[in-house]
Amino acid sequence: MAYVLVRIDDRLIHGQVTVAWGSDLAPDRIILVNDEVAGNEWRRSLYAETDALGASVSVLSTDEFLEGDRKGDWESERAMVLVESPRDLLRLIEGGLAIDSANVGGLHFSEGKRELLPYFFVDADDLAAIRAILARGTRLEARDVPHTNPVDVASLIAGLDDGAGREEQ
Repeated sequence: MAYVLVRIDDRLIHGQVTVAWGSDLAPDRIILVNDEVAGNEWRRSLYAETDALGASVSVLSTDEFLEGDRKGDWESERAMVLVESPRDLLRLIEGGLAIDSANVGGLHFSEGKRELLPYFFVDADDLAAIRAILARGTRLEARDVPHTNPVDVASLIAGLDDGAGREEQ
């Protein structure tokens, strides 16, 4: 199934997603896929009740999403998929999600991460997951909002060391 956007954003649903991307893409549904959020009833209901400018919001675990994707649950909708991290997206791809490209919209600073762009910080685990996603044939573009120019993530990380001081060969 084709989704209008598959996005990695550690803030999940927030104004940039609902206002900027939502206004630009007009999704019928936003599907937040995160095992931790889906497993916490309070957080799940908080996100599910988010005002998403007319879009329905579903909060699902990885397994719930993959099952719905296989069954075509959102085939008749313009659906946007949100995950929190590159590892989350990699789990979806390894689980059978077929996508040509995904957006990296927000991986923010935390201890041990380095800046690639003002909204894109990575550590060794992020880089490993990103490289695995790219190796599986999914193109990644970094872009925080729809009207900025996309940056090819493969080019952005080319030659970066893996976080342990070793340069890529």
